[in-house]
Amino acid sequence: MSVKTENTEKTKKKHVRHRKKGGILTFLRVMIGILLVAVIALSCVLYLAKAGLIFPRSELDADVITPFWVEPTPEPVVYTVTCVTPLDEDLTFSALEGENVTLPDTPEIEGYTFLNWKDGKGKIVDQTEFVLESDLTFSAVYVPAFRDASTETSHAAFLSVDEDGFFHPDEPLSRSEFVVILYAMLDPALTGVDGTADSLPEDRFDEAAAKLKELGVAKGYDFSSDDPISLAELFDILSDFFPQSAAECSFDNIPSTDPCYGAFCLAMEKGWIEDSSVSAEQILTRRDAARIFNRLVGRTGNVEEDYARVGTILDVSFFDPDFRDIAESAIPHETSLETDGEHWVSSEALPLREEGLFFIGTELHCIDAQGSAVVNGSYGNFDFGPSGVITTGMPELDELVQKKLIDLKIDPSTMEKEQMLRIIYSDVTYHNSYLMARKNELHEMGDISWVNDAAYRMLTVKKGCCYNFSAAFYVLAKAIGYDAVIYSGTINPPPLVRAHGWVEIEFDGVPYIFDTELEYTQVIGGNTGTSYYKISYERVKGWYYNRGEQAAAAAEG
Repeated sequence: MSVKTENTEKTKKKHVRHRKKGGILTFLRVMIGILLVAVIALSCVLYLAKAGLIFPRSELDADVITPFWVEPTPEPVVYTVTCVTPLDEDLTFSALEGENVTLPDTPEIEGYTFLNWKDGKGKIVDQTEFVLESDLTFSAVYVPAFRDASTETSHAAFLSVDEDGFFHPDEPLSRSEFVVILYAMLDPALTGVDGTADSLPEDRFDEAAAKLKELGVAKGYDFSSDDPISLAELFDILSDFFPQSAAECSFDNIPSTDPCYGAFCLAMEKGWIEDSSVSAEQILTRRDAARIFNRLVGRTGNVEEDYARVGTILDVSFFDPDFRDIAESAIPHETSLETDGEHWVSSEALPLREEGLFFIGTELHCIDAQGSAVVNGSYGNFDFGPSGVITTGMPELDELVQKKLIDLKIDPSTMEKEQMLRIIYSDVTYHNSYLMARKNELHEMGDISWVNDAAYRMLTVKKGCCYNFSAAFYVLAKAIGYDAVIYSGTINPPPLVRAHGWVEIEFDGVPYIFDTELEYTQVIGGNTGTSYYKISYERVKGWYYNRGEQAAAAAEG
């Protein structure tokens, strides 16, 4: 076979193979197209059938019309809520994702009060209902409970009156006293204190401090001293026993940015304080303590004004706005609990003192007609200060008067009243020096506004004119209980009239002159025959004592 013929045969065979391969590809293309058209058509039919556009859904088999790519319904997600309590077993429950769940009621634990829930991060939870989106854990916070004195018929004293009958309401409460009182105010289930006077932890600081530490109370504070406690410290400690206050408060000295602001808002909300001018550094006084601790435990004080059940507290008047709270805190008593409050049925009352002036040491006090101490008030022409002690109204002068009485060895318990008067008259007359008054130091008739300053000068520098002599004797005479009157008048007949000051005291309704400066100048001048101690106006007519308008006003009064 020739070469040409051989090439022709090869070419024919090659063309045959190409034709066969092309036919197969064409067939495959056709089949794929048909398959795609079938799939599309089937999908359309299923869609229209599912939509109910071809024939009713009820006539179709659900398995046939469900697309093969639809995933099965997932299993429901269940979450767990765990509530941790101080009891041995936690409270645990489960719920489906998205469900609303409510935190359970907390169990009652004797001696403790439920405070709040905290989440797993230790943040206080301000709601009790949640939509579950994950597992949750909450911890129940309990705090030591205060005793509920509103259910107790025996109320022990938690503050005291000293052996002389003083409460010292405005003195600071010491830090160690605070610890003992706080301990006594806690629920008896925690302390074992049953509320009677004998069981209160008096002088038991160590026991009280150890128990409070065990309970986690007053963490970070040192209360082992007799130093005072501030209101900021007190309210910070008490705020741990109560939910945070939601009240908005306004204080003159405590801005809302102050760390203790929230504690003071709680104090205002609870009625522990009412004065918006308080400050963080302000010291807790004994009267404050009486009021605050009574509020804490529900002690209201006797609603009846039965002062015989209390007796006379020498530095707390019956009319003191805190008298009821102070009596409640200091006088042990049995009480009947009525709808309107406490009614004392018996008490360990102090003596109810009789009306009049009396001494404790060299300090003059007074009881009014009701048996109340006169405190920050007046009795006749006598004024009494915050401790119930007679006052000139000038604290520095009051100190000098008391010092002078002690220096002169004045002893009201052993001396007759007039004996004391002679001693102070003699001291003013013969232990001071005369200093002539300048013109601008003379006073108009009836003006006695100078008395305190003049007395203070004489008791400090021991020199002065008639006004200083008379003022010093006047304040000392008043301090030992004489209802003395001081005059700014004139002496001598015209034309020798000169301004003068002297003191007058009545005996049996008769006014007598006490002129310390005139006696001093008479003695210095060599005239020792005349005394101006308790001398009547009749005997000194030649001196022409003129009391003027002051005497007329006194007579009318």
